[in-house]
Amino acid sequence: MPDAEPHDRAYMQARLHEEIARARRYGSRFALLLFEALPSADGLPMRKKMEYALAAITTTVRPSDVVARVFEDAVMVLLVETDPRGARDALIRIRSRVARQAGNWQVTTYTYPEHAQAIEALPVLAAA
Repeated sequence: MPDAEPHDRAYMQARLHEEIARARRYGSRFALLLFEALPSADGLPMRKKMEYALAAITTTVRPSDVVARVFEDAVMVLLVETDPRGARDALIRIRSRVARQAGNWQVTTYTYPEHAQAIEALPVLAAA
C-alpha cells in the first residue's frame, strides 16, 4: 500500500524531474493523472472533497506510484512504469472510486513519451 499521506507539490515536482530523466536515459514509460476538482452539486466543501479524493486515490494506486496535492483543487498521480493501456486501466479504477467518494472531477491523462511536451509544460514543474 502506498504512503498513507499524499505528498506535496515540491515532492511531485522533484519526482517528475527524476522520472523524465529516467525515461530519457532508459526509455522507460510513465503516466500522469491530473484530477482537478469541479464544483459539485452535492455541496461538498473543497476541503472535504480533497480529503475524500486523496483517501480514495492513495488507497487505490500501487505502492510504487506517487500521489500529491499539487494545487488547492488538484491532485496528481504519477504512475511509474506505466504505458497508455495501463494508464487507461488505472484511470477507470481510480476515477470510479473517487467519483463514489468525492463527486465529479475533471481528469487529464498524460503518458510519456507520447505527451512529453505537455508534461514538461505542466504548471507543477514550474511552480515553486
